[in-house]
Amino acid sequence: MGKDKKKARILLLYVSDISGHRQAARAIKQALNSFYPDVLIREENLFRHGNPFVRCSLNSLYYTFIKVIPWFWDIIWDSKEVYWLTYALRIFLYYANYHRLYREVIKPFDPHAVICTHCLSCAISSTIKRAKKLNYSLVAVPTDFYLNPYWFYKNVDVYFLPHSELKADFIKRGISPEKIQITGIPISLDFCKLKQKEKLKKKWRIKDGLFTILVMGGGQGIGSIEETVLTLSEAHLPLQILAVTGINRKLKRKLQKISSQIDLPLKVLGYVNGIDELMEISDLLISKSGGLTTAEALSKALPMGIIDSIPGQERRNKQLLLKKNLAFELTNKKNIIDLIKKLSDHSFNREDWKERTKNLAYPRSSEEIARRVMELIKP
Repeated sequence: MGKDKKKARILLLYVSDISGHRQAARAIKQALNSFYPDVLIREENLFRHGNPFVRCSLNSLYYTFIKVIPWFWDIIWDSKEVYWLTYALRIFLYYANYHRLYREVIKPFDPHAVICTHCLSCAISSTIKRAKKLNYSLVAVPTDFYLNPYWFYKNVDVYFLPHSELKADFIKRGISPEKIQITGIPISLDFCKLKQKEKLKKKWRIKDGLFTILVMGGGQGIGSIEETVLTLSEAHLPLQILAVTGINRKLKRKLQKISSQIDLPLKVLGYVNGIDELMEISDLLISKSGGLTTAEALSKALPMGIIDSIPGQERRNKQLLLKKNLAFELTNKKNIIDLIKKLSDHSFNREDWKERTKNLAYPRSSEEIARRVMELIKP
């Protein structure tokens, strides 16, 4: 490595290429590159360095649960009983599956810090640190507003949490207060930049003066996006729709076909990088309550209507947002139409909404995490 040995080395470890976990890792990388350009950074998908059979089994099991028996996944996701019943099996699997990651990434790169944006990457990194007696700083960065029991390991050096209400629970679980820092969920620095709406509307070819609704379903483009678009078209209100389908090409083709059949402007987009700009020019976001999407909307003080929350983490996110009056639950056509009418007239106080979002909005979260990680590994 030569000169590189003297540079700070940081490994960002996530799970799944199209996910909020990776977006969070990229946001931290962006902040590190912006403020600490001499740092060596490596991004890795944990699943690329594990047993292919285990990876496929976990993916299949997860999607089977959320699609076929979602109620069951909602129960077991944070069940302490399930956690302890599977404890021995999980420890065995962690030890049986860490070798490739250690051999292919950890050993040659020799990081000063390993930043994990998923509980599984945190578990494997904790196992490697313990088994190989390594001294890298292990950093846990959850990307949802509620955590399951699989995040807690004694050799984690610092937890960067999404909001302050989690701190008491962490202390109750035996985590030292010194290890707990409240930074928010890491989002791209692009969400901090001031941009002119007029220029953005021209860039995205959006009509001025129309109520604009951004409809999303995460990077995978899942949920009732098509049904929502059809509901909006049947409302016969003066509005326009930005529909982001992610990597769901089938849905994109369906919506493109629908766009010529409905009587309102519909712009269909696939996987895009300018979500900050789309949120800037929108008046309402309709989406499932993924951690990253929610954190991004809060940073823009964009009102959010929630549909199709995935069992487990997203439903817990939704519960917190509803409790704090920072989202609207949309369960039927009437809910959607009533919300649009409410936001369109003068009865909705946007300044009050903006003030309330400050309780959970951390626009500079990735910058703050980058700064604190550098302080942690500083000799």
